[in-house]
Amino acid sequence: MQQFLFKSIVLVTLIVGCGKTKTQLANDKYQCFPEKVFLFRHAEKQKIRGENNPELTKKGFLRANALASFLSKEQPGIVFSSEYARTQQTANPIASAWDVGINIHTAKDPQGQIDKVLKLCSKNVIIVGHSNTIPGLLKLLGINNEVVIDDEQYGDLFTISWNEGKVQMSIEQIEVE
Repeated sequence: MQQFLFKSIVLVTLIVGCGKTKTQLANDKYQCFPEKVFLFRHAEKQKIRGENNPELTKKGFLRANALASFLSKEQPGIVFSSEYARTQQTANPIASAWDVGINIHTAKDPQGQIDKVLKLCSKNVIIVGHSNTIPGLLKLLGINNEVVIDDEQYGDLFTISWNEGKVQMSIEQIEVE
């Protein structure tokens, strides 16, 4: 019985000790990480029946400016947006505040987006995306918490950072005055 127990403990230790989580696998692939990665769903958009690429509302433009104001205290970095007008309009004030251009990356290629981001060692990065892309991007960055962004939910700023190779996430609300 003791020999069986000993073998079981050794087997469990080997399985647990040798197995790697997705986050560990991602960490092995990269030599360094961005300083911070900010993810933000585009600000409020117009609702026009049949329009697939609506622009921001007045409130959306106010929120985009509030986001830029909030991020202006951060070291300027790289700005990514999807190909849609609402994400680019949300990213414009940040790009202006940081005095950088906007890098367009299709919303249909989340893995390619993350591969680009994780090569930006020690830089701040913001990705302006969508309610259906931000949760997947967070998972690809190693965040295992389930994140759901409702259709009417705006203003959540997800901040990802690494401490000794371990991913961390915080969420702040960008309010509109």
